[in-house]
Amino acid sequence: MNPALLVLASIALGVLIGAGTTVAIVGARRAGVRRAAEMRPELPEVATSILDEIDTFAVILDSSLAPVYANRTAREERHIGDAELADPDFLARVRQVMSTGIPDTHEPDPNHSADTVRIHIVRFQRRFVLILAEDLGEEQRVNAMRRDFIANVSHELKTPIAAIGLLAEATQQAADEPELVREFSKSLVKESRRLGELSRDIIQLSEAQSALRPEDRESVSLRDLVRGEVDSHRSFAGQHDVELVITDDSVASEDSIILGRPTSLASAVANLLSNAIRHSPEGGRVGIGMSAERGRFTVTVTDQGEGIAPEHLPRIFERFYRVDGARTRGDGGTGLGLSIARHTMRAHGGDVDVWSQPDVGSSFTLTFPLHEASSSKGAKRIKKAKRAVRTAAERTSQSAQTPAAQAAKPPKGTP
Repeated sequence: MNPALLVLASIALGVLIGAGTTVAIVGARRAGVRRAAEMRPELPEVATSILDEIDTFAVILDSSLAPVYANRTAREERHIGDAELADPDFLARVRQVMSTGIPDTHEPDPNHSADTVRIHIVRFQRRFVLILAEDLGEEQRVNAMRRDFIANVSHELKTPIAAIGLLAEATQQAADEPELVREFSKSLVKESRRLGELSRDIIQLSEAQSALRPEDRESVSLRDLVRGEVDSHRSFAGQHDVELVITDDSVASEDSIILGRPTSLASAVANLLSNAIRHSPEGGRVGIGMSAERGRFTVTVTDQGEGIAPEHLPRIFERFYRVDGARTRGDGGTGLGLSIARHTMRAHGGDVDVWSQPDVGSSFTLTFPLHEASSSKGAKRIKKAKRAVRTAAERTSQSAQTPAAQAAKPPKGTP
């Protein structure tokens, strides 16, 4: 056979096969669109409009268990993926709901960290099944933190309260022995002070975790606040034979103003200072550095203490977490200072970071956003623009008074 004819026949066969494939694909797509169009009108527009607006995962399956609708949340947040929708056990539950009309609900297991999604399956207009899913992972985490916090507070309060009760009874029984009474009294003062500090820190933590309302915001000079806290801690540092050294790399004329709660901001700085002093060796030095750059003001507190091991760093901001519980309790720490500092900073739009190396020391950095920076710059620009307009007006007025301008003016009385 002629080779040219073979080539032409092959080309013609390829064209026919391609055309047939294209027709099949187009036909399948049209069939799918037609099927969806046939099914969609049976879904009430009001129901789909409502499901489009809610933040809950919502998917509707037809009688063949094929998805015919998914709202925006279901498309963006896959609480239930394709694998779960195709799982035989899940499909069996859906068929049970379809046949009986009895809703099915799956509650997440709080003891299983991976099981966080609550799933509701309900029959919808006999031929459809509505699946609603809600991720409760954050809620479970908050509830677990609340339970742990209550348990920790109960434990921490129980210790000094019990000690005060026992010491009071011992003091009463040793009324005839002055030496014992003095010894017990010292212990009573120590435990009562510890109880007072714990109560104070719990109140400060509650305040730090609360939302920062507009009426709580005041204009606070961070530079003055830090220097005030350093001055108030010099006596405490002197008792531990620790020197406090301040360095300020920011420009003196540069703004360091933040809108916030002054008492909370002061407690955040005070907690870092007291920790640094408490963990510094005798004759050591605690450095307090301040700097302002790009609308942010940073305060870094550095000590020359024993440092923190890497395995403890991810947890040191947890409430009541102590690297060395026995030593910290002996030094008077409550285990809430760093947690208070972090919650306070985040409530004000900032944060606190830590760097530490064992046997070298630790460095904690507070980062404050200067909310006033942008507005003050805008005010300066406005003043500059007004000054430019005023200058231009003065120049125009002066040019109107030149001899040429005077000559160009018509004489008085000229119509």
